[in-house]
Amino acid sequence: MIKNEARIELTGWLNDVKDFEWGRALKLSVDVRKRTAEGEWETVDKTIYDVTTDERTPFEGIKQVRVVGRIIGTSTFQKRDGSTGSAIKVRAESVQNVSDKRNEAAILETWPTAKMGPAVEEGAPF
Repeated sequence: MIKNEARIELTGWLNDVKDFEWGRALKLSVDVRKRTAEGEWETVDKTIYDVTTDERTPFEGIKQVRVVGRIIGTSTFQKRDGSTGSAIKVRAESVQNVSDKRNEAAILETWPTAKMGPAVEEGAPF
């Protein structure tokens, strides 16, 4: 019999990190975007993910991470404006820093024939 599970892979903005004896809790947000009538993209909402992990990777200065894991449920929370929000709970198998990587999908959307090479160091002379 095949095991039932909801697998997930996401890249999101790292909003909060809390350390515990058993591991870490991360709060991530992922922008929900849509194209306007003028053809521009706009953020219309955010999906929140509550991620737990055993990894102890340092997150100082990291803004964006990629998580691979499984969905284990949902939770609700009170937003700053007093309304109720919901979050998807994820148990991570891996968490990777992607803050220093280029957004290759956006580049290839603009320049489909672009050849991606190694990232250029910030402040490097051209």
